[in-house]
Amino acid sequence: MSGAPQTPPPTHRRQSDINNTPARSKYRHSDHNEPISERHLERKRSALLRDIGDKIPEVPIDWFLENILPPLPVPRVSVSQVKERLLNEGTIKSVFPEAPGEGEQSWTIPNCFEQDPAHLSETNKKDEDTVFSKLPLFVDHIIAAFQAEVAVIIPGGIRNPESSKLVHHPKTSPAHPGDYLIRPDGCFMRLKASDDPGKDLESQSKTHPSKSARMPNYSWFNIALPCEYKLGASESDRDDNIRKVLYAMAHIMRKDPCRRFTYGLTIENTQTRIWFACRSTVYVTKSFNFIQEHEKFIHFALSFCFATEIQMGWDPTIERLSIGSSEQYKIQVQDKVTGKVVYVKTVELIADFGADAVRGRGTRVWKALLRQSDGTDMHVVVKDVWIDADRVREGDIRTMLEEQASNDKTNKDKIAKHFVTVLFSGDVLIDGQIDDTFDFIQRGHEIPPDSDELQLRVHKSNGIAISVSTGGLPITYLTMPFFRRVYGPKAHYRLIFAQVAQPIYSIRTLPQFFLAMRDAAIALQLMATYRWVHRDISPGNILVCENVGLLSDLEYMKQESDVTPAHNIRTGTINFMACEVAEARYLFTRAPYKAAPKFRHNPLHDLESLWWIAVWQIFYYTLPPDDSSSSSPTDHHTTEDREERLSLQEQALFKMFPRDDLSNSTRVTIMADESSFDAVTEECFLEGSKLSKIRHKLNTLRDDLHEAYLSAEKDVRVTHAIHSGAYVPVENELKGIHEKFIETFQLAANMAPSSTLTPLTSTLQTLGKRLTQTGREGGDDGSSAGRRVKPKGG
Repeated sequence: MSGAPQTPPPTHRRQSDINNTPARSKYRHSDHNEPISERHLERKRSALLRDIGDKIPEVPIDWFLENILPPLPVPRVSVSQVKERLLNEGTIKSVFPEAPGEGEQSWTIPNCFEQDPAHLSETNKKDEDTVFSKLPLFVDHIIAAFQAEVAVIIPGGIRNPESSKLVHHPKTSPAHPGDYLIRPDGCFMRLKASDDPGKDLESQSKTHPSKSARMPNYSWFNIALPCEYKLGASESDRDDNIRKVLYAMAHIMRKDPCRRFTYGLTIENTQTRIWFACRSTVYVTKSFNFIQEHEKFIHFALSFCFATEIQMGWDPTIERLSIGSSEQYKIQVQDKVTGKVVYVKTVELIADFGADAVRGRGTRVWKALLRQSDGTDMHVVVKDVWIDADRVREGDIRTMLEEQASNDKTNKDKIAKHFVTVLFSGDVLIDGQIDDTFDFIQRGHEIPPDSDELQLRVHKSNGIAISVSTGGLPITYLTMPFFRRVYGPKAHYRLIFAQVAQPIYSIRTLPQFFLAMRDAAIALQLMATYRWVHRDISPGNILVCENVGLLSDLEYMKQESDVTPAHNIRTGTINFMACEVAEARYLFTRAPYKAAPKFRHNPLHDLESLWWIAVWQIFYYTLPPDDSSSSSPTDHHTTEDREERLSLQEQALFKMFPRDDLSNSTRVTIMADESSFDAVTEECFLEGSKLSKIRHKLNTLRDDLHEAYLSAEKDVRVTHAIHSGAYVPVENELKGIHEKFIETFQLAANMAPSSTLTPLTSTLQTLGKRLTQTGREGGDDGSSAGRRVKPKGG
């Protein structure tokens, strides 16, 4: 989607006593087709580190080797046996001090690392790439020694062949998909590519050693583990390696739907760390010396080089299909209720921005084809997501809502009309086990209590603000550290929906937009009838199918009175969240903050999110002059006058949806005071114009919502005295408020012009070019060229 505003710099926010699930926006990668530069790449790396946080667990290496890495391929062959053979063969060598008391025994790796990398470079005048090019040779020696030991006890040798191989191509970018500037110093590649089983990397390297990096299999799709090396071991060396390896790991998780988790490796001189990332956590081992503590490196190499694809992080239930120049997927879904296994083939990606952050839901959505029993293909939508393992599943919530309305045909029909229909849904099963990040991927191992924390430092180069774009969404996303981030276990979950719908943010006419908003309000009214709250209303969760609005993404829905323990983190679109949700406290009560009940999301908050989405739509987009300036198409204005109003519209947009201060009181003030919304927005649209009338209707609706808040929270002190920790009931205040939203959105749809919307930023850019051209052609001195009219009061 063109014209999306750039994500502004991340902002810090005060911590608060958050009792309900706090909302925190996520790191978003840039548009997939956006050209990349070194500076842009650094910005994205910094944005990723900000999302991960300033610290991650640093776990004991021995614990990691035994519990997180894949198990050793042949338990009867120990690391010590392999080490002994390497010693006998001269691959590793013990160096004793010349005289007693002059030092301790040390080790070297002849033909690879006679000295540590830093001294080796200095002594032999070799650069970093040349020095570390010997590391794959050391790994090859380890594999050969292991295989020789296996042959002694197992006739014919190991049955499972080597599955991955360390390669070294630091100056070559892996093939699609990826930014061409992302070049890992080295990587473990899987030897058999699932999409091309007739070729393997090892044979290609032997046949074309100088061109192996250019082979199709040298691809991000086949990188099992990226590596970053440095000759030095300074803090800056370490930080640079961290930035690069974490970004490479995130890139793998982001670009490849077949990846469930990934590993990484960094070496600064001899100091070695192994990294791990999945959808719920990121951590790293404490450093070890890969030369002096070579047993640990031998263990690592054996574990990884003989690991199965599942153990390296690939998903056996999704198969990549190369169809022409596009990547499509064959995806397995096993229904929880019936146990039936079905397969869909994707035809078009709808959204994958949820996969940008390493941790989180990792949501991807495709249009797909489902083969039916009669042999025909049905167009469906498939959703792949990692949800909190202890949450009720979206498909189950949809069923529960329908069952509650089973005795009311009218409501049951409305639910069928305004909520997406789930055909199949269930947890992803691998080898008969639920694919979750704790019990299955990490094999149920808690991070040990003797772990430390590794500081992650965000680099700012030359004072450049760190920002990334939104992947095509017309939404401002911000990264906000609320507190130390703790993600619970995630479970891999898939659904197949009957409706092939489009998200509301892709709608480009106001009548269709407001009709979908009306239907969303109807859906929220149904939810409130049965005491549900959605808790994640955003433009991505309101869909349109055949001109009918649908509500989706139900995994965060809760009963209003649900008092189950809150989760520590959830994702959300912060600019569309209710003010109280963003602050995690009640704002419209006179009761002291400490006396208020624990904060919980209620139906009024869902409605407020709808209100902010409607406001965003009319301020983020523009209409052609004849439609937006007046109700009369003959009322024309100068270009300068139009630009002045658009400049005011731009200022209002960023006051209500701030770039850098989410604790800004503007939004709360707007929600609480009619004059504040007028003060910010009144001069943006010509008085009497269609947009001005819609703006006025939204302000009236805001006033109705504010009155409902005041009524709900007026007795909050009494509520707390009766039930400590009780929620604020809003049942009485909901009477009529949904109807007002439905009526307002219907009226807005009726009065709104049907012209195609254009992003405000694009309109301003076009006007600027026209003014520049006019100044050059019509003025003697061109003094008016490119002039931006100063807003009133500015």
